[in-house]
Amino acid sequence: MGDHAFSLTRSMVEAPLKLRLQPGGKRGGDGCFVRCPKCEAPGMIRRSDRPTPTVTQMTVLCTDPACGHTWRADIVFVHTLSPGTIERPDLDLPVCPKADLVHVRPPSRDGPEGQESLFDPPR
Repeated sequence: MGDHAFSLTRSMVEAPLKLRLQPGGKRGGDGCFVRCPKCEAPGMIRRSDRPTPTVTQMTVLCTDPACGHTWRADIVFVHTLSPGTIERPDLDLPVCPKADLVHVRPPSRDGPEGQESLFDPPR
């Protein structure tokens, strides 16, 4: 046997799985939006298809080797929060009912004495 022959007596090397689940190569960790339904570990999207403009189908692999679950998940458009500037008359995208929108209002100017507001001019 040569130097390059595989030997069954040699132990296998265990290498940690390096994942790039977020843009820029950052590890997804708790920020991962696809969780394994069996073990709650982050899921790695292995493939995605977009059958319609409002549906994305993904094949997801659990990153926990002890689990090994693989599943299909769908991301489905629900409703528009802010319509943006691009017109797409060919798409019928429902708009979120105004009653369901979260409204953020600045704090009252009559707040506690001495409390600065982000909306007041600098002193």
